[in-house]
Amino acid sequence: MPTQMTRSQVMKALEAAGDPRVRERYVRDGAGENVFGVLMGKVRALAGQVGQDHALGLELWATGNHEARLLACMLLDPEALTEKAARELVEPLTLPLLVDELVGRVLVKAPVAEALEKRWRDGDQELPRRAGWKLLAGRIPAGLAKDLDVGATLARIERELPGAPYRVKEGLNYCLVWIGLHLPEHRAEVIAIGERLGRWDTRPIPKGCTSSYAPEWIAAVLALRKGEKTEARKKMEAAAGKKKPAPAREKPSTKKAAPASRKSASKTPAPASQKRAPKKVAARKRAG
Repeated sequence: MPTQMTRSQVMKALEAAGDPRVRERYVRDGAGENVFGVLMGKVRALAGQVGQDHALGLELWATGNHEARLLACMLLDPEALTEKAARELVEPLTLPLLVDELVGRVLVKAPVAEALEKRWRDGDQELPRRAGWKLLAGRIPAGLAKDLDVGATLARIERELPGAPYRVKEGLNYCLVWIGLHLPEHRAEVIAIGERLGRWDTRPIPKGCTSSYAPEWIAAVLALRKGEKTEARKKMEAAAGKKKPAPAREKPSTKKAAPASRKSASKTPAPASQKRAPKKVAARKRAG
């Protein structure tokens, strides 16, 4: 059963779950200073306790706190959002993560999704444009974009991606890949477009992540569905394995090995007369 909580109670729970080291990372990644440093798993756990609560979600969003807004994305009711309210949530944002969470968890299911998607894709603001393309991508597998002119959409992606700002490129590429994955009849065309666009993201692929290059991304997901690994994935994992430092060798001991008689000696305490042997005698024994 969900637990009814007030905004104050939720904020205290989030603050108590914060970690200074995680906070530093979030600030470095652009979350701002109003952040506690709560791991996403703990935010999801709290959302499970609270359950859907649209009014509380809006109150948490209004705090401006990073984790409170992530939690709000899990509490908001898509059916309750008007187009105006959704725009007020998304358009002032400066952090792509929050845009993606809001789109993927809430707006994709909202009745106003189609209107928002078209408005944002045709706009000139960077993150709303990203939201528009990600919103379209999310609606495709849900069967909510049945009237989409796929050919025209693919042509537009190929035309716009090269000159788009980086964050918009990510949204365009995401939509390209989702069309290839969820509309199999267009997969060959999507892969061909991806090959023509090339590797537009030249950053190193983080360990454990899939390449953003559309043909490789699609191949990796299809292989995963079959329980397989692509050749690119195998090479990436092999390269990561080679980079692992060799285990440190144990330094040879400088201590002399104890005589065999000592190793096999009984733990029974020696007589007092043996314990207090003269130093000279002991010295002669070591020398011999």
